[in-house]
Amino acid sequence: MQDFKFNDTMTRLICVSSGKGGTGKTTVTSNIGAALTQFGTDTIVLDANLTNPNLGFHLGIPLYPNTLHDVLKGEAHITEAMYIHNSGLRVVPAGLSIEDLVDTSPDNLSDVLLDTVGEPDFVLVDSAAGLGNESINAIEASDEVLVVTNPNLPAVTDALKTVNIAEEAGTDVLGVVVNRKTGHESELGEDEIESMLGHDVIMEVPEHEKVQEALAVKKPMVHHEPDHHVSERFKAVAAEVAGMEYEPDLEEDGFITRLVDKLR
Repeated sequence: MQDFKFNDTMTRLICVSSGKGGTGKTTVTSNIGAALTQFGTDTIVLDANLTNPNLGFHLGIPLYPNTLHDVLKGEAHITEAMYIHNSGLRVVPAGLSIEDLVDTSPDNLSDVLLDTVGEPDFVLVDSAAGLGNESINAIEASDEVLVVTNPNLPAVTDALKTVNIAEEAGTDVLGVVVNRKTGHESELGEDEIESMLGHDVIMEVPEHEKVQEALAVKKPMVHHEPDHHVSERFKAVAAEVAGMEYEPDLEEDGFITRLVDKLR
């Protein structure tokens, strides 16, 4: 893997969007953010799901005095709602209470994101599920979008809507992550998904109980089981996003994982 060299005047705002709930978009966001941090980048993950935020739970920081809601209301600066994960990843969570929704609008999300530009290398925006005002604002406020889908027709159809919104907004589509793949014969193949969406599939990430286990202990998969083949796939996506060379171990269980299991 090559050393990461970055231009500290160039922050990339990347929206992670799906067009549909249940695809595992927040799991993808937290793991790519964690992997980018492991690669030596300065990365922020921001929860732009204002109605049903979950990013804080994935990273083990569900409670915080200031959130993105406070920033959008003009009651706090973005730096006051930014928390440093023990891995070095910076996190901007959204509020969890019903009161947080009062007088909160995503319309000025673009201005908030502009306040992050300059210092970090990457800002990953975890958009809301669906294609409502929240998710559209997140896509329009970002420079690039990473599309997350599942390998079934409803999810890919909604992902196509996301692609169309991004293209209409002038937001570059980085590519597609096919998440929660089970290998069932009814699932769409990589070629079919690429043909429907008109963009390359960066990686297929299988459904695995270890991902749910990582969520239960409030850790990204790349921290919980760093040598697992699922973690390797998330790292490969992060490397692709950053333009780095990375050769993932995509065996069903990586060598270290197999060795640990044997010792257990």
